[in-house]
Amino acid sequence: MSEDFHIDLTEVEDTGGSFEPIPEGTYELMAENWEQKISKAGNTYLKVTYRVQSENYANRVVWENFTISGANPKVGISRLNQWVIATGGKDPELTRDVMDNLMLQNFMAKIGIEKREYNGKEYVDNKIVSFLIPKMTEAMPAKEKTAEKTEQSVPTATGNAIEDWD
Repeated sequence: MSEDFHIDLTEVEDTGGSFEPIPEGTYELMAENWEQKISKAGNTYLKVTYRVQSENYANRVVWENFTISGANPKVGISRLNQWVIATGGKDPELTRDVMDNLMLQNFMAKIGIEKREYNGKEYVDNKIVSFLIPKMTEAMPAKEKTAEKTEQSVPTATGNAIEDWD
């Protein structure tokens, strides 16, 4: 049995809750959910929900649909590959397990703003413009450079003479 409740909404402050898109820029994102769906045209696509991790817009949500079958799935599959690379993944094949492993993996992306029309109404949404490749974290070995030996009167740390002291 549930009890009735009464809340006075006349004194409630507007706490923001804006549905305006976040400004264009580079943000840290994390995928939190995905599902496989079929479009009205019969194409298979993956619907992914990303959550912004960057401080100023934390917890805002961006969605993306990746078409993986139909007349032209190349764009969707290419973008999926870019996302895998942005998370540091190197999987040669995309499977349900790989998609599950992409969840909760942080990555950087450029976010843009997209205008669209639906049922005669204009909407403005955020869109992932590009998935950013992580910077290399492994140090590259330095090429050994051999210096010519020259005679010198003043010793140096390298053993080479220093010219033009002026």
